[in-house]
Amino acid sequence: MAPRIANRVVSTVLDRKPTEHLTHARIEDLSELHVFLLVREGFALTDVQAMIALSELYLSSKLIDRITGKPSRPKQGKVAESPTGRLSPIQSAIAFQYAKVLEHATTVFGTLRLAEEWLAKPCRRLDDHSPLDLAGNPVGFQVIENYLERIELGIYQ
Repeated sequence: MAPRIANRVVSTVLDRKPTEHLTHARIEDLSELHVFLLVREGFALTDVQAMIALSELYLSSKLIDRITGKPSRPKQGKVAESPTGRLSPIQSAIAFQYAKVLEHATTVFGTLRLAEEWLAKPCRRLDDHSPLDLAGNPVGFQVIENYLERIELGIYQ
């Protein structure tokens, strides 16, 4: 049974994958073109917030600010959003990168907690940057994905 914290169940694995919150489908069931079209349309802000809510790390690091490039307004308690309630294609691509990294790290390390620890910790192999810091940039995202693949294969050099 998953531990309870403040009347909230903390899952040790993801019940619903981060990408599923954004795309409303299993990523395995979508072509790369379909994902591109969803990103181009822009993800709903509520779906991005639901993806972020999966992770204490993502919540505490104010990931929504990193995705939108705008600090949230504490007085109003919400992020400045477009009139449609959707993110721009670039913001959606960044949100998708963060979802993919969280998903991949959880698969590699076995639990959400271990994935979050790895994502938050500065890494010598990444020039003392944390994987979370790199994930919002397309090149950094690819570095993290490649590194996770190497960990999966047991290659640590």
